[in-house]
Order: sequence, then C-alpha cells, then structure tokens
Amino acid sequence: MNDSNSFPAAASPVHGGLVSALGVDLDLFEPIDTHVQAWTTDSGTAVKFVEARGLPIVDIVLQFRAGTTQDTVLPGLASLAFYMLDEGSQQHTASQQAEQLERLGAVMEKQIRLEHATLSLRSLSNEALFNPALALFIDLVARPAFTADALAKIKSQLLRHNASREQNPRLRARSEAFRHMFSGHPYGNPAGSTQQGIDQVTPEDLRRFHQRAYCASNLDIVVVGDLSLAQAQAVSQQISQALPQGWSAIELPAAAPTTGTTLSVEQPGASSAVLIALPVSVPANHPQFPALVLASEVLGSGIASRLMNELRHRRGLTYGIYTRVNALSAGGLFSAEWDIAPEYVEGSQILVETLLREFIEQGPTQAELQVARKQLAGQLLRDVAQNKHLAALLTQITHQRQPADFLDSYIERLARLTPADIRAVMQRQLDLSQAVRVSVGPATEQQPLPATDQ
Repeated sequence: MNDSNSFPAAASPVHGGLVSALGVDLDLFEPIDTHVQAWTTDSGTAVKFVEARGLPIVDIVLQFRAGTTQDTVLPGLASLAFYMLDEGSQQHTASQQAEQLERLGAVMEKQIRLEHATLSLRSLSNEALFNPALALFIDLVARPAFTADALAKIKSQLLRHNASREQNPRLRARSEAFRHMFSGHPYGNPAGSTQQGIDQVTPEDLRRFHQRAYCASNLDIVVVGDLSLAQAQAVSQQISQALPQGWSAIELPAAAPTTGTTLSVEQPGASSAVLIALPVSVPANHPQFPALVLASEVLGSGIASRLMNELRHRRGLTYGIYTRVNALSAGGLFSAEWDIAPEYVEGSQILVETLLREFIEQGPTQAELQVARKQLAGQLLRDVAQNKHLAALLTQITHQRQPADFLDSYIERLARLTPADIRAVMQRQLDLSQAVRVSVGPATEQQPLPATDQ
C-alpha cells in the first residue's frame, strides 16, 4: 500500500518536513555485488572472507563474545582482561609488540562493548610483512602475560576512564538511561565495571577468564583483502588453533519490561545533554528491524531530518539532534539525543515527544522515505567499497546473526517498505508511556521555548 498522501506534512502544527523529492530519481539503487565466503574452522570458529585484490592490504577482525556482560561476578574483569592483551605476552613485552608492529607497518585496533570484544589487524599483504605481523597479533591475543605490575597500571587507567565518562554529559545521559531501562540486567552496568570489582581482580582471575572468553569457539573472524581463499583459510586456522578451546558464551536473559521516568542529573556546564529513550524488543535480524532503521533515518539522521528541521532550522535550539536504534541481543532502545541551553530542557523534551508521537501516529511521507532509503543505500555502498569498513560491517552483521544474503538483499528489503509499513512497526514497537527522559547539566529555572523564526 502506498499512502504517501494520507498524512500530508502541511497538516502538522510542528512538522515542516519534506513533501516532495523535487523530481530527483530516488528509486534506483545500485545492487551490491560482494562475494562473501564463509566456513567454520576445525576449532569451531566461524569465518567470513572477501577477496579484494585492489590494494595490497589485509584486514582481519576478531570478535569474541567476551563483552562486559560476561563478568557479573567481578564487574571489571572483562574490561581488564581486554585492556591487558597488549600489555605484553609470554614472548614479548608491550614495548616490543608496539615497536615491531610499527616497524612492519601494521596497525592494531581494539574495542570492548557490552556483548563483544573486538581486535583488528591491518597489514600489507606482502608475506615478508604480513606473516610476522600476524604472528605478533596471534601472540598478543592468545598468550597474554597478565603480569601484576601491568594489571595495577591498567586498573588505575580504567578507574580514571570511568570517572571521565561520568563527567561527560552525553555519555552520562546514556549511562543513566541504560541503568534505568535495564535495572537488574547485565546491560544495566553500561561502563561494564565497578571500583569494587576492579579492585578485586587478580592476575589469576584474568587467566581463568581468558581461557573461557578468548576461546576459538567463542570467536568470529572476518578477513577482507589481498589473499586467496586458501590463504584466508590457512590464516583463520592458524588463529583458531592458537587459542584456548571448547567454551562459548551463554545467551543473556531477555530484558524485563521498563517503566517511563524522568531523570535529572545536576552537573556544571554551559549546556545540558538531553536524551529520550524508548525500549525496543526486536533484535537486529528481526523482519521489523529495517523499518525502525528507516524511521530513525527520517527522524534524526542528517541535516534535513524532521527533528533537525524543527529544533535547529526553525527554532535555533541546538546545533544537532540525532536518533539511533541500538540493537542488543536481549533488548534494545530507540533514542533521540541533543544538547541545549539549560533553561530549555523541559520545553525541548516536550517538543521532541510531540514530534515522536506525531511520527508514530502518522509515519513518514513517501518523499521522506525515498530520501532515507537512498541515504542508507549510499552508506552501505560506501562501506562495501572500502576494505576496512567492509570488514567492520561483516563483523557487525555476523554478531547480529543476519542471514547469509544480507548484503545482497538489504537494499531491496528497504525499497519494499512503505510509509504504512513504517507506521505499523513503530506503533507496535515504540510506546511513549515507557519513555525514559534524561538530562545532565546545571540546574536552572525553566523557560518557554522561544518562538520559531519561520
């Protein structure tokens, strides 16, 4: 059903959004043609590989299901184990690791999140450089030293990092939303650690955790670059055989239903960070999820989005307001966040909720949907065209348990969605009575929003 005229933008008292695409052809999408090969190593590691011969570079991403939700007994154990990986191995000191990777022209990056820990290696494909870089990378991941001196240093750094996060208004707002929405669930500790947990961790705790969480059967590998299939298979086998064997992370329990609330955190500053979050109960591989992604794209992705148009262009209240859909395996959230003058916190929250309610009730226009689809398709095409971004994308869709044809079919699935589809999914999934409103900033008397300049 095409209902692009059912809810014209002109009928809205606060929405001056896009009505026409002005004749631009937004219905033609370039198809994705990326040949992804997949297999499982003898040790139970799932592997995805894309042969890309355009540049003499290889990108390898290791994603372990070793995120901070795996350490509820000692909150901080997963983070400490992760950050200790490049603090020396049984063969090399941390300085030797860093110096040799630099000499080989290789780059290692790492990131830990609630559900996973990710390490990546980018190296030239020349065997004289790639082979020793890979050996260093494997040694770092598979045989960390976990010395007491290094642990003391990383503990101090992690505590400072956590304190810094709490002082960042936007990060504090996100943390407060997670603490409320996932109270009693592993997601409810978004920093992934506590001072008590950090203080109690010993080198032996790290070794035991590493033997479980950094196991070959708890790992997904992505390889993109200048290798043959046989070479990629040999690389994946070499990595998985070097790791501990025979353990996999448990599935997290589903998050319990949440209740709506308003949280105000007083913190000095020139502006306030504001966030509104709604629970989402569908994972990223659910058939309804692409509709939520498109809804977020229309609402708050880019300079022409609905929320940006109303809060920035028409009212001059903020430099930017953005929405996102955060999909986790046991729950998730749909959120909007922005910075604003402290006296307009309450007024802007009411305005954004009004816009959200209107959007949930009416859905997007056909023109908005066309633009959003084109933006998402363009981003996917850009990611696929760059090896490093493609490796990250394949890692993400593997973690999300997307179907094997995800890259080939995603744009087509977006193109099939109508405004009526988007509206129906939003009405099923987004409940404003469960909205969690968070503001972080100085306490001040609230003022009515200024009149629009249009």
